[in-house]
Amino acid sequence: MENRTFEFRCFTRRSFIFFTISIVSFTLLVTCCLIFLFISDAVMPLIPKQYFKVIFFGGIIVLSLLSGVLFAIGIVSFFRKKMTINANSYSINIDDHKKLNQMFQWSALQKVIRLKVENTVWVNQTLILEFDNKRIKMLTVKGKIPLLSKKDIDQFFEFTQYLHEQVLKPDFTLISVDQTLSSKTAEFLVNASHDLENRYLYVRK
Repeated sequence: MENRTFEFRCFTRRSFIFFTISIVSFTLLVTCCLIFLFISDAVMPLIPKQYFKVIFFGGIIVLSLLSGVLFAIGIVSFFRKKMTINANSYSINIDDHKKLNQMFQWSALQKVIRLKVENTVWVNQTLILEFDNKRIKMLTVKGKIPLLSKKDIDQFFEFTQYLHEQVLKPDFTLISVDQTLSSKTAEFLVNASHDLENRYLYVRK
């Protein structure tokens, strides 16, 4: 197995859910403020009656979506973490530059789970590595809003490809491919956006 180093920024599933809730909450707040502004005595008389509905609904939708996108880009760095992964024939060292900087033996890897959620806004994929005494979660997002750079996404997929070719193929077997939900919060978000979450579970042969 060749020695490789991978560096990328990613989310955890929990941080991405909190990030999504923050964006939705801020966008709703902006929408309410815009509605209040448009119907106020200071603004409403300035809008011609024949264009009021177009300006009212169009302006609120455009400004709310724009503010949500700008807010997302502005706060995304607080929810991401940087991962540095060094892998060789016997072990893998994972450093998230916050709380985790630990080496694991490949022999201690018991289970690997891949999750994929796809909708019209983004595609996010989660990789979960379950060692004897630790569970490592990494989530990447590719979509219309640039939450991660192309380099981050490419490095993440290079790592998943490396993991698949060097570790999963020789020593693991795919025992299930199904659609599942990991929490009530995830279930609510998925049902609200009509997403489907695909789950791939690998265990040792």
